[in-house]
Amino acid sequence: MNTHVQSSLETVPPSSPAVKPFAEVVFNLPLKEAFTYIIPPQFLGKVLVGMRVLVPFGRRRITGYVVNLADKWDKPIALKAIADLPDTEPIVSTEILNLTRWLGEYYQSSWGEAIRCSLPAGIDDESREVFSVTEQEGSLSKSALNILTYVRQQGSATLKQCQKELGKNFSAYTLARLKQDGFLKASHQTRKSKVGHQFIKSVRLANPLPDDKEIALLLKRSPKQKSVFDLIKQKEISLPELQTRIPKSQAALRSLKEKNLVEVFTEKKERDAFVPEDALTRPFGSSLTFTPEQKAVFKKLNLAIEAGRFESFLLHGVTGSGKTEIYIRCIQRVLEMGKTAIMMVPEISLTPQTVERFRQRFGDRVAILHSGLSQTERYLEWKKIRDEKVSIAVGARSAVFAPFKNLGIVVIDEEHDGSYKQDSNPRYHARDTAVMRARSLNAVVVMGSATPSLESTQNTRLGKYQYLSLASRVGERMLPLVSLVDMRRERKEFKNFAMLSGTLRSAIRDRLSRKEQIFLFLNRRGTARFVFCPDCGYVLECAHCSVTLTFHGREDRLLCHYCNFRARMPNHCVECHGEVIRFSGFGTQKLEEEVQKLFPDARVTRLDRDTTRGRDSFADMHRNMNAGNIDILIGTQMITKGHDFPNVTLVGVVHADLSLNIPDFRSCERSFQLLTQVAGRAGRGQVPGRVIIQTNNPDHYMFEFVREHDVNAFHEKELKLRQQLNYPPFTRLVAIEITSENESLGQSTAAKLGRVLTQRATSGVEILGPSKAALYQIQNKFRWHLILRGQSMQTLQGILTNCKELGEFKSASSGKIKISIDVDPFNLL
Repeated sequence: MNTHVQSSLETVPPSSPAVKPFAEVVFNLPLKEAFTYIIPPQFLGKVLVGMRVLVPFGRRRITGYVVNLADKWDKPIALKAIADLPDTEPIVSTEILNLTRWLGEYYQSSWGEAIRCSLPAGIDDESREVFSVTEQEGSLSKSALNILTYVRQQGSATLKQCQKELGKNFSAYTLARLKQDGFLKASHQTRKSKVGHQFIKSVRLANPLPDDKEIALLLKRSPKQKSVFDLIKQKEISLPELQTRIPKSQAALRSLKEKNLVEVFTEKKERDAFVPEDALTRPFGSSLTFTPEQKAVFKKLNLAIEAGRFESFLLHGVTGSGKTEIYIRCIQRVLEMGKTAIMMVPEISLTPQTVERFRQRFGDRVAILHSGLSQTERYLEWKKIRDEKVSIAVGARSAVFAPFKNLGIVVIDEEHDGSYKQDSNPRYHARDTAVMRARSLNAVVVMGSATPSLESTQNTRLGKYQYLSLASRVGERMLPLVSLVDMRRERKEFKNFAMLSGTLRSAIRDRLSRKEQIFLFLNRRGTARFVFCPDCGYVLECAHCSVTLTFHGREDRLLCHYCNFRARMPNHCVECHGEVIRFSGFGTQKLEEEVQKLFPDARVTRLDRDTTRGRDSFADMHRNMNAGNIDILIGTQMITKGHDFPNVTLVGVVHADLSLNIPDFRSCERSFQLLTQVAGRAGRGQVPGRVIIQTNNPDHYMFEFVREHDVNAFHEKELKLRQQLNYPPFTRLVAIEITSENESLGQSTAAKLGRVLTQRATSGVEILGPSKAALYQIQNKFRWHLILRGQSMQTLQGILTNCKELGEFKSASSGKIKISIDVDPFNLL
């Protein structure tokens, strides 16, 4: 948790048994206030705090969340009434309401937005604005004509449909102007959610039925129809069950319908997930034996668990030290006490081994929550938790909101990982949110990592977290030997301009001869980083973003990794028409090609976003690695997280300087974490591991700490630098991003907002900027940053709260300007 976050969770009053005629409702919209609605007579006594309601809002009918019930309304404003109730009981508990209220206030979002992110995706009905063309006439721009032509052809279209079809020719601002000027008219449609319910076709006897004699006559010559009819006669049956009981019965069923003996009907049923009745009472799987070091750490954790008091622990354990077994044993102890547990991992789809270990130990007590599931699957897992059918949730960032009623422990594995910070509104950090939730419930928080974040390390020094350490690997295995290769010397002295140094090539050859496995890490996709003309120096850039296009050789396409813009590879320079086009830099695709040429007999697999589109990609890779079907695994940072393959004895880092060159004050810390984590994949079995790091900057101080596996010394050095430069964790930051399709409008708004904030700033608060973002243009939108820096987050929050102009900018900028606030930003690009 960040150094000075001390806010407590305010308590939402529970629903009173007395009937109250008014409901205060919040929405998944950037509106901080609650809106009051009349509860109509048919819903009196049925509306409870934490329930969803369908209400009129402007011209739309949208889903809101009830946060309070009131006895009276004394303002001279006519109220609208609640239109419908999607729920029969609260879908959000009082405890989660309290948590989301804090989250909305701290991270500068609305309460409704915070509630929405705590629920499974797709659960709410959606209100969609549908556009159609009017008879209005007038001169229009090319962009406006494109939109009008498309909508006229379709008859009607939504904003998303226009955006998808028109691509780079679409502008949301132009669409808004067409609506404002009367060329388009808008209506609102509500699309019902199908996530929580399913529609099942079933069959039953017709009513009325002929008499028994006539039925016998109708079925006399068809034994198949008779057997189907006899089955339906016993009970109503769903069509899928009928097909299971009597295969190939479709024709017989059609004939029975034509003879008016049966009828097919559709039933709406609430979805339910199957969990064995004895899931919560089955014995646990067998535990592994603790090392003395693990035993000492578990003893301290167990004391806090049994005391039932809030405590936060930072478990710093080297790679392969057995942190996961400690997590499992702590969760087992919590379950034995009749409580529940949340286990958070950075990206669960990347760590199938963790899920498998929990399944083996805890069986059907586990629910899995992650983005790799469909919306319906996620809803069913969430429902298992809410219905108390399971006692453990394993998941990524959103698992922090798992609706358990008696939470005893929250475990956050790889607590340093950036994926715990949400990059869209509300921009919450799951680690800090978990600490606040545990504090309110007197639960224990365990944050584990081989490379803890500097924020968490500083919190142990301030006494906010207790520090626990696992300094040795399990089984007395040695940490891998790390060596550096100076690629400047490789080129200058050995005339080697290839991607792999002679040292790394020879190490790969040696490991292949011993039937051992190899990881090659390169944190960049594609074949060539950029494409340029050697005659005029022109570099091919994305048409919508201020980044170069990456060449992907397999598809023979240029691709933007930010907006997915694709272009054909040109035959000549588009600027000077020069005939020679050159490639510079390289990515995982190019590395794969080179490795296959150098080692034609090796079985090579690549793991990056381009090769893992399917849901089972990671599981397949794990199976093949464990079965020994892969000799060399090439990958981006996906291969750095949580993988445990005993036969991997060599890790090669092909270009270690990539993350060091990012213009962000955290770039050195992230590089250290990335290299230490990927190095930790080597030597986890009986054979000692080796790590070879190729770099153009071997004198950088960070590499010395990586080579020595000295996390504490790195933290000491980096914390001193941060303190000198006045950066977190010694100060607090709030980032404001101004985004616009109109460059001059965005620039003037950013400048105006900068002046206003400078006037509002109190002593000890710095306003940095506005300045162009490092990635200035993404998806045709220009970006500016304003940074608020100070010692106290409370002071920074106060400036934002009191800055009425900020709210005016946000409300007046619909369609033209987007202003977003990021409290404790993790990424400043």
